[in-house]
Parts: sequence; C-alpha cells; structure tokens
Amino acid sequence: MAQREKEIEARILDRLKDGPAGLEIQKSTSDAKNLATLFGQHKPSLLHDTSDWNLHPNFMQDVIGGMTPDIVLRSPISRQNRIYIEVKDTKPLGYGIEDSQIARYFLHLLATTTRGPKEGNDIRRAVLLCAPAAWFQAHGNAETWNHFLGCFSGLATAFDITLGELHADSI
Repeated sequence: MAQREKEIEARILDRLKDGPAGLEIQKSTSDAKNLATLFGQHKPSLLHDTSDWNLHPNFMQDVIGGMTPDIVLRSPISRQNRIYIEVKDTKPLGYGIEDSQIARYFLHLLATTTRGPKEGNDIRRAVLLCAPAAWFQAHGNAETWNHFLGCFSGLATAFDITLGELHADSI
C-alpha cells in the first residue's frame, strides 16, 4: 500500500512541475479551486517526505511530534510552510477521529504561520488530502474526513486556510 502512496506523491510532484493549475481542489472550503489559485504568482519550495519540513521541531510536541506530511510547500516570501498535502491510497488517516493526522496538520499550520497581507503577496495556506475518490466514500475514511471538515471548516475560513480534496484518480 505504501508503494501506491509513493506513486501518487510522484504524480503530484510531476504535476507541480507542469504547473499547479492542473491540480484541482475538490470540496474546497474557499474560493481556491486549484493549486494555482493558492500559489498566486509565487513558486514555492517543495519538501517531500522529509523531517526538514518542521521549522518548529520543539513546538506542539503533543500534536505534531514525529509526524511528517507527505508534501509541504514553503513560501519564498515568508519562508513559512504554506500548504500541507497528505496522501492516502487505501489506509485510513492515522490516530483517532478527533485527533486525526489531518486535524493535527491543520492545527500545526494554524499555529506556525501567519495569514499574510490581503493583497496576496504570499502563497495562501491550505491543508489538502489526496486520495482516490473512492477513499473519501469508504465508511471509516468518510467519517473521519467529514468530522474534520465539520469541526474545522469554520475556523479555516476565519483564518483563510483552504481545506480540500485532491482526487488521485485525476492526477
């Protein structure tokens, strides 16, 4: 299963090289319908499956300690991590329904970044989950994902953080 997740990650990385417009965000909680909308005119640094992503390794240990998002996009302007992408193929999100991986990544992004100027002078923030469309419909996965969206969509909107799905089938 992990091999298939790596294949999905590789497809995302290839698509990012071709341009972020092709990476469509499904069920976006903001007006961002693809990664190009989040990037604006900026080209982020890409961190793939590396512990170097965490700029605050001694902060939020109970929430994020030892975790690594599959893909992190860092701003060349603020030098902050702006977009976290977690990839799943068939495995469920780690941890429980209340404290899932995706909830932990959202809380970390919220606590370690700033909104940025309204003029769009930085990459917008997002926490995205990439999986096959069927993954989002499988009972346990859907329950955890929808619980996350139900709990955090309002907070994400208030702080201009996009939550959404990337469907691996269309990458």
